[in-house]
Amino acid sequence: MRNNGSHSLLCVPMLLVFILWTAVPGAAKTLSFSRAAPVNTSQYTYGVGTAKNAVVKSDGTMYILNITYNEIEKRDSAGNWTTIAGPDTSVGVMENMIAVDSSGTIYSPDSTNSRILVGDGNGNWTTIGSSGSGLGAFSTPHGVAVDDSGNIYVADSGNNRIQVRDTSDQWTSYGSYGTSTGTFNFPCGVAVDGSGNIYVADTSNNRIQIRDASTGTWSKFGSAGSGTGQFYWPESIAVDGSGNIYVSDNYNGRIQVRDTSGSWTATASGTFTDLSSLALDNSGNILVANDGSVFVGTMATEGVWPILWGSTSSAAGYFSYPVGLATDTSGNLYLADMLNHRVQIRDATGNWTAIGSEGNGLAEFLAPNGVAVDTAGNFYVADTGNNRIQIRNAAGTWTSIGENGDGLGQFYHPTGIAVDTSGNLYVADSGNNRIQVRDTDGAWTAITTPGSDLGSFSSPYSLTLRAGKLYVADRYNNRVLVRDAAGNWTAIGSEGTALGQFESPSGVAVDAAGNLYVADSDNNRLQVRDTSGNWTRYGGGASGSAAGRDDGQFHTPVGLAISKTGVLYVADSENNRIEAAEIGTTTATPAAVMLLLLQ
Repeated sequence: MRNNGSHSLLCVPMLLVFILWTAVPGAAKTLSFSRAAPVNTSQYTYGVGTAKNAVVKSDGTMYILNITYNEIEKRDSAGNWTTIAGPDTSVGVMENMIAVDSSGTIYSPDSTNSRILVGDGNGNWTTIGSSGSGLGAFSTPHGVAVDDSGNIYVADSGNNRIQVRDTSDQWTSYGSYGTSTGTFNFPCGVAVDGSGNIYVADTSNNRIQIRDASTGTWSKFGSAGSGTGQFYWPESIAVDGSGNIYVSDNYNGRIQVRDTSGSWTATASGTFTDLSSLALDNSGNILVANDGSVFVGTMATEGVWPILWGSTSSAAGYFSYPVGLATDTSGNLYLADMLNHRVQIRDATGNWTAIGSEGNGLAEFLAPNGVAVDTAGNFYVADTGNNRIQIRNAAGTWTSIGENGDGLGQFYHPTGIAVDTSGNLYVADSGNNRIQVRDTDGAWTAITTPGSDLGSFSSPYSLTLRAGKLYVADRYNNRVLVRDAAGNWTAIGSEGTALGQFESPSGVAVDAAGNLYVADSDNNRLQVRDTSGNWTRYGGGASGSAAGRDDGQFHTPVGLAISKTGVLYVADSENNRIEAAEIGTTTATPAAVMLLLLQ
């Protein structure tokens, strides 16, 4: 178990909420996913162990099969976690998928022992069936489903059939080995809709089959391949209330969705690395077990997506108090992973690389905060605890500039960093309450002095440049300062919890349309100011300051960055994650917050 504490920004010393942004006109449908972790509570830190499957009941209760500890993690609609003990190994082993009926009874195929495990939700387990080929016997079953009436559906994989047990404990078998319609080759996934139609991931035949409940006839679609509507080892299947079919196309590393007209939408091949199952919640969100973690997504028009990565960890792609963010024109994301004393880079394909460790040598860091990258590929890091700036050139060679002090080119807890199109370097020298600028000849100038007047700062934390203007998060003055090309300063905001007011703002960004984004850190929210001066907030509570862990909520947001393609990234520091939302490159400011709760 882990709990996050509070951290100074200057020193070291899932229910779901989706942000609805104004959509890009004419945007096509797409699929995108967010990591549904970490969810840190005093009872359980989600992400511990290996998640193999997740299902959600109609009341919003989530069940996650954790095969590392042979248990099920249960989250109620209020977000409270409990652990349900799995069966003793003498009873069986949960290996693949689970299903939960309306009474909370849990069903899990035990492939090793060729039977179905049945749990009452309190840690008490019994079994159904045994190894064999007769009715009610199984050979390496993989998939299980249960309908609203309590009928149980089993993908009896090794027997190449589907078995159904009704509420009178009577079994029916469908199929045998083969390639014709109504026969199977190692089916792994099974689902049932409200009309009693049965959907089967006919895995080794690389196709989907459907049994019509009214006629008893089978139909099939799909074939082996990597094209849309083709499959390579489809392993899990789900169907929503509208009749859309969701398939985990395992070895193609993607999810495919077939609508009622027969049209397909798919993630890019390789989006996932080890798909094991998928399920749907009552709001239409897709829960995907991939490589030991549960991801959550939905299908909608582009511009609706929150994206989460990582949890508290020292592995690449995991964070301990992420703060500074930057993007480049190639789609790479740069991150200051402060309490891991390193930086990380996420490439355009989603792969993370961690650089550095705690220390004061080159490519070593002490609580780094700000990052930036220029058009030449140079990567800049505000190495806060070492009172210096480190730079990695495009060839991968590191250099260091600066030292502790208050002279020009010296620093005391530098945090924010930015580079303009001419190559001039801007540093928020927080402990010295100033901004320093280094020109392309290496000469330094200081452009501010301590204070609360215009052009003066109290712990400037981050900065950004846009259209000839310098924007600075003036943290302890609880405002944002803007300097235009002529050197004139304007102050935005004051202390408070109302719209347009701040408590320790630490991140600032500006999009292509000129909308201003502020990480209002101690109010645990993001605020957005459009070009007409109107403010919108995301996160925070009714009083303006409550922290949250749901998507679109925050606990001490710090760093902000906007990609070339119009993705806003937020370093949600105390939640040890990155959130992202599609804002587009030509759209207006965010319009609303849409709640899609798992309840």
